[in-house]
Amino acid sequence: MKYGLLYTAVAVTGLLYAGQVLAADDVVSAHDMSCDGRPYSILVLVKNIKDNKGTITIDLHGDNPELFLKSGAKLARLRVPAVAGEMKICVPVEKAGVYAVALYQDRDSDLKLNKTWVGLPDEPFGVSRDAPMRMAPPKHKDAAFEVNGPLTPVTVTLRN
Repeated sequence: MKYGLLYTAVAVTGLLYAGQVLAADDVVSAHDMSCDGRPYSILVLVKNIKDNKGTITIDLHGDNPELFLKSGAKLARLRVPAVAGEMKICVPVEKAGVYAVALYQDRDSDLKLNKTWVGLPDEPFGVSRDAPMRMAPPKHKDAAFEVNGPLTPVTVTLRN
């Protein structure tokens, strides 16, 4: 199986980077931060990337089901250039715990998930553990996973 480059980048609230605390909307490039030697991280396998257009945007969510997928409730956001096929993206996290990941391919690089006139995603999207979406957003319990160490594997298959 061929994978895109292994990307590592993240901005986590409370994470110290270059002497300052990063906010949840800060983005740190793959060249600035790495999972190497970090005690806790997530290795996200993104599948079904149709083309190289735009970026893959990953939002990291915590263990509170009431905040899952809510606007402004993410712990961190990461953006990396899209690579057709599959990509492995490493996301370092601050501590062990329960997390969930939601992501989309921002094909036009406008920094938002475009939606149809009825409010459905108009760009490829997915959530951790390929949680089912039946006429409603996925439930936190179906997308959540536990991080207890480095490179916790999680799969997300993009849906169109």
